[in-house]
Amino acid sequence: MKSTINTLLTTFLFLLLGCGVAFGGGPSEQISLASIGIGDSPPIAVGSAQKDAELVGKFADFKKFTVEKVKQLNRNLRFARSRMEITKQPDGSYRARYHQIDDSSLGVKVTRSQSRSIPFVGILSYQEQVYEAISRSPDSFAADGFSLVQIIPNRHIFSYKKGIWD
Repeated sequence: MKSTINTLLTTFLFLLLGCGVAFGGGPSEQISLASIGIGDSPPIAVGSAQKDAELVGKFADFKKFTVEKVKQLNRNLRFARSRMEITKQPDGSYRARYHQIDDSSLGVKVTRSQSRSIPFVGILSYQEQVYEAISRSPDSFAADGFSLVQIIPNRHIFSYKKGIWD
């Protein structure tokens, strides 16, 4: 229940903040960094020097958090390469599928919110790739025989509360 309330609150804050930025409203504390790759550093934000330093610091913290989060997500994928789904086809062949997160597609965004209890909102976006191969036996799937068959876009919203990203 608590997790659901936190998720709803974070989503509401993000949407509220997005509306203010989209319509040019809101105070200058609503500083938004453009979506950029994990390896990039944030652009200089508009606002007071102290607030900029704080936002850049939270951006760096969020980048570290997302690197570990993506490792965790990759480990926990239902059909990771180590737990690929192998199904027998009607023609007697076997199809293997696995999912993995494309590290080159990672993007992060950190935005200041107007909430005192949740001062920052972070967004992690990435593409989950689905690979597939066909073989005559369930034991003979070559590593180079897999082809990309689907890309699933993902976006996760996190809130910064009591000194941690959640």
